[in-house]
Parts: sequence; structure tokens; C-alpha cells
Amino acid sequence: MERARRDLSEIHSRLFDHRPIIQADIRYFIKEFEEKRGFREQRGLAGVNNLIIELNDRVLPQTCESMNSNLPSVLAKLEAAKQITNRIQQREQEADQKDRLQAIRERRKAEWEAFVIEQRRKSAEVEEEHVKTVEWVKEQYVRMEEDLAKFRTF
Repeated sequence: MERARRDLSEIHSRLFDHRPIIQADIRYFIKEFEEKRGFREQRGLAGVNNLIIELNDRVLPQTCESMNSNLPSVLAKLEAAKQITNRIQQREQEADQKDRLQAIRERRKAEWEAFVIEQRRKSAEVEEEHVKTVEWVKEQYVRMEEDLAKFRTF
């Protein structure tokens, strides 16, 4: 039983105890970065840190001040550009509207011309029918007068 417990303890330590492996990796990491590279990364990080401090202390306030001083003029220029584009857009819309109105006028003119031609044709037909009817009525009256003349002679 004691032997089984030792074997089980050994199996457990091999499977779940990773401290020896991690300690070896930590020693390798320290050796790699401290001894072989000679603190290069630390100096690089210190340089980056100094640069960030300088940016925060000197460059950022200057940039904010410059931005605050130039922002009104930029906004004024943007507003002027917006007004110009609005005027251009309005002119284009007016031109489009004029083109549409001109097209509508031309279409209406063509429709009116077609209507006038049709009315002239119908008027000519009515005139022709009227002339025929007048001739027929004249002929009727001539026949009626002839018939009357026959009856008078009796």
C-alpha cells in the first residue's frame, strides 16, 4: 500500500506539478534577457518611457494649444466651403428644373400642335359633311319644288 501511494504520488507530481519546468523556463528567460542582451530591452523601454513623458509634458500641450488656436479658422473655412457647395448644388437643381420645365414645355407644344392638326382635320370633315348635307337639302328642295309644280298643274 505504501508503495502504491508513492507510485501514485510520483505519477501525480509528473502529471500535475509543473514547477520544475516553469522554473527552468524562468531561468532561461532571465538569462536570455539580462545576461545575453545586456539590458538592451530595458534601455529601449526607458527611452520609450522618456519619449512618452516628453510628449505628454511638452508636445501634447503645444498641439492642443495649436489646435485650439487654429480650430475657429478651420471651422470658418469649412462653413464657407459648405455654403459654396450648397450654392453649387442649388444652381444644379435649378438648371435641372429648367431642363425639366423646358422638356415639359416642348412636350406640351408638340401635344398642342397635334391637337390643332386633329381639330383642323375634324373641322374639314365637318365642313365636307356640311357641304354634302347642304347639297342634299338643295336637291331635296328642288325635287319638292318639282313635285309641287306637278301638283299645281293639275
